[in-house]
Amino acid sequence: MYVRLFLTLALASLLVFSGLLYSALSSSRAALIKQKSADMTLFLERTGQYLDLYLQNIRNILINAAADMDQKLLSDPAKLQSALQGYIAPNGTIISHMFVLKQDGTVISSNQLAYDIVGHAELPKIARVANENPGLVNWSEPYYTPLQVGQTIAFALALKGGSGILLAEINTAQLTKRLNELLYKSGQGFALFTGNGNIVSYNPYSTIVPYKPATLPPEMEDRFTEELTKLPNGVSRIQGASGPLMAVKSKRYELSWYLVTLADERKFNEAGHSLYIRFLTIGGLWFSLLIVLTLVISRHFTTPINRLALQMNRVRGERVAVQPRQIERGDEIGRLTQSFYTMMGRIQELLQTVKENEERKKEIELQLLVNQIRPHFLYNTLACIGSLAKQHRVLEVEDTIRSLIELLTYSIGKSDHAPLEEELHSLRAYVQIQKVRYGELFHYVEEIDPGLSGIPVPKLILQPLVENSIFHGIAGKGAGTVRIRAIAEDRQLKLTVRDDGQGMTRSQIEETLGSLTAEAAKSGEQNQVAGTPHGIGLFNVQERIRINYGLPYGLHIRSEPGRWTEVTISLPLPQA
Repeated sequence: MYVRLFLTLALASLLVFSGLLYSALSSSRAALIKQKSADMTLFLERTGQYLDLYLQNIRNILINAAADMDQKLLSDPAKLQSALQGYIAPNGTIISHMFVLKQDGTVISSNQLAYDIVGHAELPKIARVANENPGLVNWSEPYYTPLQVGQTIAFALALKGGSGILLAEINTAQLTKRLNELLYKSGQGFALFTGNGNIVSYNPYSTIVPYKPATLPPEMEDRFTEELTKLPNGVSRIQGASGPLMAVKSKRYELSWYLVTLADERKFNEAGHSLYIRFLTIGGLWFSLLIVLTLVISRHFTTPINRLALQMNRVRGERVAVQPRQIERGDEIGRLTQSFYTMMGRIQELLQTVKENEERKKEIELQLLVNQIRPHFLYNTLACIGSLAKQHRVLEVEDTIRSLIELLTYSIGKSDHAPLEEELHSLRAYVQIQKVRYGELFHYVEEIDPGLSGIPVPKLILQPLVENSIFHGIAGKGAGTVRIRAIAEDRQLKLTVRDDGQGMTRSQIEETLGSLTAEAAKSGEQNQVAGTPHGIGLFNVQERIRINYGLPYGLHIRSEPGRWTEVTISLPLPQA
């Protein structure tokens, strides 16, 4: 209660101080942000105009030069080189080198000596792009050129008649210099990159951008470059070299390039630093006073209620039976405490009654389910023994009675569970009785993992399934095999009864699964003398599993009509 009271008063005070602080700082911060936004917007507009003119100038240079490239000029390398140098002379701030790639593979450069010495591996790649788009000015992604010893971009235009390709490499150093001139210097930077995320130009000496160590000129960190290229258009926030930066990304220009301008957010906070300190000092004094006031109020009014709340918090789940410590008081809080203790006593009595009733109900349900199988099976077995006696088959009568005694001894034991090995032993006795009754109609096979023999399972959980396999699967077909398998899989014990009898259709499986209700069991009682029908046998197994382990476990039926049926029981494995 003390904490809540303090937090309430602190929150109210915080709202008041926040409003005052916001009103004091909003004007200065808003003015600075407005100025920075105006600067960055102006730079974007100027840069956009400059890049559009930049592209237009390059197009004009290439188109004009291509118009002069006749066969006579192309056949004279010296004059062609002189002509290329003539195009560069007035446009040196835009273009650094020009090339003509002739149809026969010959390359004429505006600086033929340098080209002959260092070569240029990228020209054939760019030429292929230009050949694929004749009549259009094409441009490449940024690449390293040995002639400039740095990054550049090439613009290319196919010459008339397929006589060759005219290429021009831009002067990236001059482009960067021009963009720096357009940008205000204080706490800002920029990055120009293509639509594929490749950097065209950036300010290599900005103090707010993180650079790789030991690079000259400085190169931006790969992580920072990747984040820049993924920024959405508009205003964003990104982490810089020494703090957060405000980033403004432009839309795509005609060149399919993007521009990002960066501003240091610390500039926004410097103006209001002194106001922050003053308000924080006042706020600290006020919160200290709040602590004292809240402590006084808590001691006089809220401590008794807090103690009672602590007692109530102890009452959770099974802890409802814990006897609370009484608080002796003669006021309203004392009467409330006494009522709470009276209520707790009544709840404990009701919980104990409900627990006893649930345990008794569970015992009765399990006993009824187990007893559903015994009467009709006992009747059929005794009838079989009587028939054997009339036929004077004494040995078979003895074996059948011995097996019946084993089954009855196993089923009427005090515990509802037994190890898997005992369940299988009881099942073998049941199978022996059925073999006496049906002869060699069926074969019985076990495939059991020895490590699972000690796991406890509900008694008589397999016998109804084997009974169904014999009566409804193999008997209808005339002969077959009943196979029992036990494996551990997915933290579950999987017990499978499979027969190669007449099988079931999908509709029969769905009807059988859908009938596993109490109504199905009731309807099955009418035909117990003739043998356990699907309804009562499967219902019995399913209900016993549900009562013992819950809904996630139970039966699963698979079958192929005319060939086989497989019923799998899923039970939880004991915790290690």
